[in-house]
Amino acid sequence: MNRSDFEILRGLDGKYIDDDIEFRASPETGPNLSFDKIVIYNRIGYKIFLNGTYSPRIKKITYNFVLKGLGPICRVDVNGTFHKDKGRTHKHEVINEGDPQRNLPEAIARPDLEGKTPREVWKIICKEAKIEHRGEFKEPT
Repeated sequence: MNRSDFEILRGLDGKYIDDDIEFRASPETGPNLSFDKIVIYNRIGYKIFLNGTYSPRIKKITYNFVLKGLGPICRVDVNGTFHKDKGRTHKHEVINEGDPQRNLPEAIARPDLEGKTPREVWKIICKEAKIEHRGEFKEPT
């Protein structure tokens, strides 16, 4: 996937999610809450999955979009790992063709997402990416 393919996919109308999104505790994630393998349907036929984590202690939110067989194509981090001049709240997305294999190395600052709840961030992502979420979003506690 290159940048042009990513932009076409991001701008594509008609993407949707039927599943509920609920951050849950699991032994694998320790104190963090998570969900995974939420299918994002699209008319191009790409097999895209969403996973996410939430750390209640530091209010860290991550939404990660993965293209099956390729790797991550977009990730939004709120209060995440500090990235040089991009801060702790940022977005990663495909810029160069090899980026999914390198875990999306470049970051784009997103200070507009700071201080928002997981639901608020999710609504912004859905609007920007033209994703209709038909299921329920359960705010983590």
